[in-house]
Amino acid sequence: MRNGRVGTSLSGAVNVISKRNFKAHWVAPTLRELQRRKVIEEDRNGGPKIFHRSTFLEWNYDAEIFAFSNRLGEKFNDSSLRAALTHKSYIERETARLSDIGVESNLQFHDNEALAKKGGEIMSKFINGYLRAVFTQVPEELIRAMHDFLTSNATLETVAKHIGLGDLMLCADFPCKTETYVKSFKAVVAALAESSGEERARIFVQDLVVTQLYGQDVNELWNPVDPVGNLTAILKREGKAEPEFRLIRQAGSNSILAVYYVGVYSDKNFISEGAGESLEVAKEMAAREALKKLFHTEDSMRALPFGRQLKNIQSRIAQLENQPNVPLSEWISQKVMSAVH
Repeated sequence: MRNGRVGTSLSGAVNVISKRNFKAHWVAPTLRELQRRKVIEEDRNGGPKIFHRSTFLEWNYDAEIFAFSNRLGEKFNDSSLRAALTHKSYIERETARLSDIGVESNLQFHDNEALAKKGGEIMSKFINGYLRAVFTQVPEELIRAMHDFLTSNATLETVAKHIGLGDLMLCADFPCKTETYVKSFKAVVAALAESSGEERARIFVQDLVVTQLYGQDVNELWNPVDPVGNLTAILKREGKAEPEFRLIRQAGSNSILAVYYVGVYSDKNFISEGAGESLEVAKEMAAREALKKLFHTEDSMRALPFGRQLKNIQSRIAQLENQPNVPLSEWISQKVMSAVH
C-alpha cells in the first residue's frame, strides 16, 4: 500500500514538472520570426530604434536641467541654459503642430542660434590661448592645426554626447544630428560665460575640449608640405649651414622590406635621424624629426598640463588668446625665446 502511494506521488510530480516545462510547438517558430523581423527593421533603420528620454513616464525636464548643472559642477542661469538647449527646429515643429490643431501659438522659447555663435567665438579664443601658452615654441601653423582638430564637428560631438546633451536638447530630429550637438555645446559654453563669467567658461573648455588632445600625436595633425625645405630655411635664417643628409645604415635593400636610416647634420653636428622604405622617404622623415626637435614636440615631450597644473598660468593663457605664435616663414629660435620671455 505504501509502495503504491509512493509510486502515485512520484508519477504525479513528474506530470506536474513536464506540464510546467512544456511549450506549445508554435512558440519557437514565432520567436524566430519576430527576431527575423526585428533584424530587418534594424537594418532598414541603421540600427536599433532609440527613444528619447522625454518619452519615458518618469521624465521631468526641470529635474534633468537641475541634475545636468550639478553633474558638471557649474552654475547656470536657468533661462540661459534652457535657451542653449533649444534648437530652432523644435520651436518651428511645435509652432506648426499647434497651428495644425487650430491653437494660436505663442511659445515662450528662445533658440540657441545667438548663443551658439558667441560660444564658438569664445571657445576658439580659449583654445588658442591654451595652445599658445603650452606650445610656446611651435609655429602658428601647428597651433591652427591643433585648434581645427579641437573645434571640429567630430570632436565637439563626442564631448557633447559624453556630457549627456542628447537627452536634454530640444530639437525636431532624433537621434540628433551632428550639427545639432555641436551648436548646442557651443551654446552651453556661452551660457556658462554669461552665468558664471569667462574664467569659469575657459576652465570648462580646457577640461572638456582641450583634453581631447590627450593621447594624440600633435605632429600628425599638421603636415608641412616641404619639411626639407622648411628645415633648410630655418637653419639659413639662424646663420647655420644647410642640412646635410647621410645614410647611416640600411637593411633588406634587395627585398620589399627594405629600410634605410638617414641622419641629418649641420656644421658637422648631428641633429636627428629618420627611417623609411626608400632614401627619399628616410630623408623626409629625418627632416621631420629635426623640426620636431626644434619645435619641442618630440615623442618624449612632457605630458600636457590640465586641471590644477594650469592654476598659475591662467592669466598668461588669457593674455595669449589674441597673440599668435611666430609663423613658420619667420621662425627662428631667437624670436621664439624672446616671445616666451
